Amino acid sequence: MREPKKLLVSGVRNSGKTALCLALALILREQGLEVGYFKPIGWQSFIKERAPSGKKLGYFNDADAVLMKEVLKLKHPLDYIVPVLATFDYLTSMARESSEDLERKIEEAYKNVSEGVDVLIIEGGHIMQLLYSRKLSNFHLAKKFNTPYLITSQIRSDLAVDDLIFRKTILHTFNINFIGAVLNNIPRIYLERTKGIVKSILEENDIKVWGIIEENRELTAPSVADIQDLVEGELIEGPENLDDILVEDILVGSMTAESAIKYFRRGINKAVVMGGDREDVALAALETNTSVLILTGNLYPTVRVLSVAKEKNVPVILVPYDTYTTICKLEGLTGKLKPTSTQRIKKLKEIVEKEVDWKGIYNKL
Repeated sequence: MREPKKLLVSGVRNSGKTALCLALALILREQGLEVGYFKPIGWQSFIKERAPSGKKLGYFNDADAVLMKEVLKLKHPLDYIVPVLATFDYLTSMARESSEDLERKIEEAYKNVSEGVDVLIIEGGHIMQLLYSRKLSNFHLAKKFNTPYLITSQIRSDLAVDDLIFRKTILHTFNINFIGAVLNNIPRIYLERTKGIVKSILEENDIKVWGIIEENRELTAPSVADIQDLVEGELIEGPENLDDILVEDILVGSMTAESAIKYFRRGINKAVVMGGDREDVALAALETNTSVLILTGNLYPTVRVLSVAKEKNVPVILVPYDTYTTICKLEGLTGKLKPTSTQRIKKLKEIVEKEVDWKGIYNKL
């Protein structure tokens, strides 16, 4: 069997490693290459889906692997794409299988997913030492598959620089072919500092920086679908594809109707959280740039509110919680790529193609 070019991508949590894997795969496919994806150790999570009838479905698997299989139309079953699933108590949940059995499972899956591809992108865990006790950490996997190792990192403080240099030092200790880093999701206030001081310090420490990507709200903002899943809401009005409607701000509609318009004009692409019995405030929100109305307490709105929402194509979601609880649930929510996030995926590919030296990375494989 012809051995493909390989790349293992790892990084800290929320550094966009899965997004980078997806973008690189799409870009390389455009060059006429057959690209595969492999995640030896996945993380078990509950993935929500909706049937055509609107009924919620769900199952346990690795969300990243599901995304890659669907978008890249991978032919192999998920059991091959992500052969081992870890949980928070993985030492207990995986105790029935020996390290040798788990290793054989990974090797068999690797043989299948690597067959017939030119490039195999291997996604490592965000915790480098995860499953070190079972000899299945990122270090062990990089050595096993003899693959170059790329790290994605966020720069939100100076500590991130030390962390990246420390990771590089550990990888060299294990004689792993560390080829550098992509600095991703950089807030605008850190961008110039990253391009100047941070990049210079990293390169002084023999860390090649392949790209610096500014944080983009089109990619990080939650969608209406993300919000609906989190608050377990019922869509009572609005379009079907909620994944492409982004929410950049969250406002609470608890004021008088007279002051509402001025308040709502401050936010763009916003979610307005309010009781369903406040017709005047709901109509004020619909007069401004609103992405979604979230009505709390299971209080249905009036026919007039639903009619205006339909006219303006604004989704209306009904939730069982009170307004305070709903706001608490939404705190810190960020967007997630899904197979149905067509506009986000297109934007992601464009950004990586422009900001990352993907040709240089490919030549390193």
